[in-house]
Amino acid sequence: QALFTPELLSLVFSFFQSADLATSARVCKWWSDTALNELWRDLYSVFPLLELVLDLSLIKEEITSSMFEKLNEVLADADWNRFRSYATRVRSLRFDENEAYRSDPHSPDLDSPVVGILSLHHPFGTVFLPHLQKLNWITERSAPSILPFLSSELKELYLEMSTQTASTANTVFKAINNRTPSLITFYLQAKVQGISVDTSLARWLQTAVNIEEISVPPHYLTPTLTRALGSLPKLRSIKQSLNFTHSTHPSAGLQSLPPGSFPKLSQISFNATPSEAGTFLFTSQEIASRLDRIVLFAYGSLETEDILKFAQLVAQSCPMITELALDLFTIQDSGEQSVSSLPMTVLESLYPCTRCRSLEIGHPFPLTFQEEDVERMGRAWPQLTTLDVCSDPDFSFPFPPQVGSPLSILSVFAKALPRLKVLSLYLNMQEAPLFTGNLWPQHQFQNLEEVDFGLSPVPRGPSREVGFYVASLCKERPTVAYGASSWHTGNLPNDWTQTETAWKEIDDMLGFAMGVKRAGLSSLRESATQ
Repeated sequence: QALFTPELLSLVFSFFQSADLATSARVCKWWSDTALNELWRDLYSVFPLLELVLDLSLIKEEITSSMFEKLNEVLADADWNRFRSYATRVRSLRFDENEAYRSDPHSPDLDSPVVGILSLHHPFGTVFLPHLQKLNWITERSAPSILPFLSSELKELYLEMSTQTASTANTVFKAINNRTPSLITFYLQAKVQGISVDTSLARWLQTAVNIEEISVPPHYLTPTLTRALGSLPKLRSIKQSLNFTHSTHPSAGLQSLPPGSFPKLSQISFNATPSEAGTFLFTSQEIASRLDRIVLFAYGSLETEDILKFAQLVAQSCPMITELALDLFTIQDSGEQSVSSLPMTVLESLYPCTRCRSLEIGHPFPLTFQEEDVERMGRAWPQLTTLDVCSDPDFSFPFPPQVGSPLSILSVFAKALPRLKVLSLYLNMQEAPLFTGNLWPQHQFQNLEEVDFGLSPVPRGPSREVGFYVASLCKERPTVAYGASSWHTGNLPNDWTQTETAWKEIDDMLGFAMGVKRAGLSSLRESATQ
């Protein structure tokens, strides 16, 4: 009887592969509908649907007049009811025009003329997938082709337009207007400048009153778009697209967040200089007081005074802040070479942020931690779980080899901040502390999941000593990470290939040491029960 309950069947079928679902759909009429719903729920290409009404070979070449006539004939006689029966089941669609369909190097094209012909013959309105809730559309040539796939039930839209012109992007945003009333999440990746499309983008977004989260490319927070976003009653998060290139364009007139706007905003990430960022965020104390997450991609001249002032404003204006990330970078080949290391006073100015759980700072220079620095951080931020500070510096700047923290600082972190889940810092080349043979010291990280040494040199000493020393400070085996972060700019160390190999050996030794540690604990438990 359970196998004829739709809810239970749907749960069981959610674990099936496509071939198994297709087989299940043929078992009986009762199973068929549920199995087909699961089979067609998530599509990773639009072409399985189009194959229901046409031969894909017809749209592999540029549409000529003769092919246009042929396609018209085929679509006029197509079984659109069959198309509809499957299209109504689709809830998620991903389309990437650069991906080969079924490994065919001559994949079909879904350009505007093809979509236009399909729309002309589609007898069930202007929307192909009426119940689509999530759409990921990646295009270089055919952004307007997205329009018939925008359902009124759409909740998540991820749009990447890599080579579209400003004219095409504006056409798309104007056409989308009023088509997405249920939209909650919008992600935009585009190479056109925000100032070129902000008016049409703003007009559309003002109609999407249910948006809660939006992600835009760098420098898109123009005054026009900022005002539009500020009017959205449910918007809680503004993010910047992750796969970006640091831009030399100005921030398109970045101005302050208007008082009385952004009634629900609590998280924001954006591009600005540190001085611009202070004006942008903290003019309205009402908005600043609600922010719990700030990510600043700060470019240009990294004046210590400006960075310190921004940190002080965060501490004074954002009592709810729990996550703060500062990516402080210089623009390559800009002549901005007057950069100095980040002073500890920047972190000290953030000590009033007692709710802080995550602090990430990227900077061209490493930061050296002293024992008393770590102890003060432990007292200021008892809930801290992520600390990533200056672990991957820019080696195009000269700095002495003694800069950075010694490996022995890990034991101080284990004592002061035992709740850390992620710790990322830059080590110097000092001799590694000798492993005394004690795998169970008094102070250990309770939940450390990742220790990231960034672009650190390997401490002097045998890899066995380093691996066992780190293992002794961890209750569970952490992932050992090394290398540049996603936001790193600049040069790598000249000997980085050899350094990577050495860190890999240390990671292997850490794994061996944790195995010894677990075996020892297991043996102790067995002895205690006897």
